[in-house]
Amino acid sequence: MKNPGYGKIYAISFGHFVHDIYTSFLAPVLPVLIERLQINYTLAALLTVAQRFPSLFNAPAGLLADKISFRYAVIAAPTVSGILMSLLGIAPNYIVLLMMLFGVGISAVIFHIPTPVMIKKALPDKIGFGMSMYMLGGELARTLGPLIILAAIS
Repeated sequence: MKNPGYGKIYAISFGHFVHDIYTSFLAPVLPVLIERLQINYTLAALLTVAQRFPSLFNAPAGLLADKISFRYAVIAAPTVSGILMSLLGIAPNYIVLLMMLFGVGISAVIFHIPTPVMIKKALPDKIGFGMSMYMLGGELARTLGPLIILAAIS
């Protein structure tokens, strides 16, 4: 009988791919956002800071994840990131854009904290394989994401 843990690994890795493909959209669309919102390079750089800032709270989020189930949050996080990143181009102003990217950052924390634990639980005797598939999903997303968004906006 085939180990059902492999299906879980592939599902989590695909979720990682979906989540990270959207989060990789910011850099390629920055020139468009700079022009549309008439912001300088400092303000543009702060957009990346807004997206990454929630990761400073990984430790408290990890402690929380040890106490409560993040299972449904892991399912919702790619959806939240996808929606927010897809709406960047219609943000009415810089502050809304900052808040959207901060929300994407929170979504990333919610997704990335519990998923490695889920990998370990799915295949406890194949953690290396599970994590390699998980990382492949993320790296493939960060490779293809910019190409996809550039094709969409060009």
